This record gives sequence, structure tokens and C-alpha cells, in this order.
Amino acid sequence: MARLAVISRFLLVASLTAAPAFGQTPSATLTLAGENGVTKTLTMTDLAALPQQEVAITGRDSSRVVFRGPTLRALMSLVGAPAGHELRGPNMLLVVVAEATDGYKVAYALSELDEQFGNATFIVAITQNGGPLPAAEGPFRIAVGGAGEHRARWLRQLTQLRLVRIG
Repeated sequence: MARLAVISRFLLVASLTAAPAFGQTPSATLTLAGENGVTKTLTMTDLAALPQQEVAITGRDSSRVVFRGPTLRALMSLVGAPAGHELRGPNMLLVVVAEATDGYKVAYALSELDEQFGNATFIVAITQNGGPLPAAEGPFRIAVGGAGEHRARWLRQLTQLRLVRIG
């Protein structure tokens, strides 16, 4: 009987710790596509395992809002985006097209995502103030720090990132 109680407690704890955080969709994925045909599909767990950056902003109600997630630049490196000395010449025509569930799209020049060219931090946010993103914005969104407060290029409900050559 005692052994059964221990097993039952173990199963209960395992099921509670394996459950996604409130508001997070366990099956949510983000698709990355490189110019070279390489694609990767990342889960919330995959994104959380990558190095994280924070972007802090002032919310519309004057509160401090902190987004956390991997950089857009690091994610695009996973599908072969050039970096460092390779980000010159023809590679300056590469853009990252971000797409949301509702079809909204935003383009970011690959060079503007690279720290050697700019001072803005572009992240794929997976948390807001330490918890999941609000359902209307997540489970993934683009957040930009150091580039002012204009948010037309902040994309919510992000589903896909594609590296595209525009010229």
C-alpha cells in the first residue's frame, strides 16, 4: 500500500511539472526558414533553452513591462543566416520576414538585427513580466528594445520567420 501511495504521488508530481505554464500552448511552434532551404521548427521548450535577452519598455499605463526571449539574430543563425564578416556586400540584401497567425507581416533587414550595425535589441519574446504572454499577443511575439516606443514593427502571435533575399 505504501508503495502504491509513493507511485501515485510521483505520477501526480510528474504530471504537474510536465504541464505547460498557464496560458501557454504546449503545441505552439515557431518555424524558421533559411534562404538555403534549411527549416527548423522550435517549441516553447526549445526557445526557452536558448540564451535569453530582456527588453524593458514603458507600457501604455506607464508601468514597466519586461519581455524575455532569444534574439531574432540568434534564431536566424540556426538556419544559416550570415554573420560577422560574411554580412557584407550581397548579404546586405537579406531580410527576415516575420509572419503572424492573422497574416500580418513585418520585414527586418538582417543587418539591423546584427549588433555590429545597430543598437536595437530584437527578441522573440516568450515571457512578459516573468509569465506567459497574454493570449492575444502570444505565445510568441517580436519585441524591440532601444529603438523607441513605436510598435508597428512589433509582431504578435508570431508563427514564422523567413530569411529572404530582396535583390
